[in-house]
Amino acid sequence: MVLELSPQQIDLLHACLAESIEGLHDEVLHTDVRDLRSELRERLERLQALQRQVEARMQQEQPSL
Repeated sequence: MVLELSPQQIDLLHACLAESIEGLHDEVLHTDVRDLRSELRERLERLQALQRQVEARMQQEQPSL
């Protein structure tokens, strides 16, 4: 699926991902249950991959100087 997002929507998505990643990272660090920590770490990795894709898109959208 391909989404068409405006630059403002991309910025908002990037900010939301950063906030979610930060919160999830804290949960991974403070979770004592091994299975749950592993699941949280997988989710964190997926969010980080998505954030890298958004950042690449942001770079494409910026005009060259």
